[in-house]
Amino acid sequence: MEFQVPQFIEQKAKIVGPLTLVQFFYLAGAAAVSFVAYNIFNAFIWIFVSLIAFAAGIALAFVKVNGQDMTRVLGSVFSYFTQSRTYTWQRQLAETTLELSDEDLNNLRKNMSIQEKLKSLALKVSVGRILGKGLPGEEEKKREGYEVVTYLTGEQKLAKRVDY
Repeated sequence: MEFQVPQFIEQKAKIVGPLTLVQFFYLAGAAAVSFVAYNIFNAFIWIFVSLIAFAAGIALAFVKVNGQDMTRVLGSVFSYFTQSRTYTWQRQLAETTLELSDEDLNNLRKNMSIQEKLKSLALKVSVGRILGKGLPGEEEKKREGYEVVTYLTGEQKLAKRVDY
């Protein structure tokens, strides 16, 4: 069986001459506002209102910001100003260094509970640093733009590098 694959699906159909239906309605709405203003106001105010209406209609119909329609941009602006914004703060942890001898370190390890040992082992496995081995495929991914990121907690993860 042979199927037809739609082409140019990102392009909207031109319904009214060179305009899409939505563009036509924006311009028709501006014309309607101008017509109502003509019947209500004097010539100076009518021209002022008509210029604003046609500027808004043309902007809504044709202007794109970063590939997005003006209606979507205005909706994002409106939601930005009406919705609450959450700011998070991460305090800086002080870096401490302990000077321990091998005997003291071995005594601490012996006294460590099984739960702490499991947490330590799980952290090493999740980071991929057990037995001195790196993360699987780490060398390949470094070439592809990945890097190892170390968090404040000491946890390390592989993250994609973005250069601006």
